[in-house]
Amino acid sequence: MKWFHLIFGVLIFGAFVMTGQFMRSDFPDKAAIDQSLRLLMRSRHIYILFSSLLHLALGVYMTLGSRVWHRVIQFAGSIALVGSSVVLISAWYAETYQRQHFSDLSRMGIYLSLAGIGLHLLGALFNQRPKRREA
Repeated sequence: MKWFHLIFGVLIFGAFVMTGQFMRSDFPDKAAIDQSLRLLMRSRHIYILFSSLLHLALGVYMTLGSRVWHRVIQFAGSIALVGSSVVLISAWYAETYQRQHFSDLSRMGIYLSLAGIGLHLLGALFNQRPKRREA
């Protein structure tokens, strides 16, 4: 699962770079854009970066739980994080290009990220490792 998060995080980072290029080519004159739309575009763009960094951090530091239910909780957290990434990318497109206004898609993506990280935290907190003896 570590490798999945690492590879998926790199792919989402690629999506972050691509969305930045789209914004640069579609809206080259930043001064001509309404400032509220510009703020909306940039914040949704940063949410994609946020999502990729979550996956990259899990890809580097994640350890699977020792018990089955730990792994089930972690797997559920991973599913929530993948769903969050998909929702955040679709929110960037929908809110920037289609609606040009705030919608609940971004909020749902952020809440899914919170749920995913919370589940990973629960899976890691209750994962008891053998205690080391100090000499």
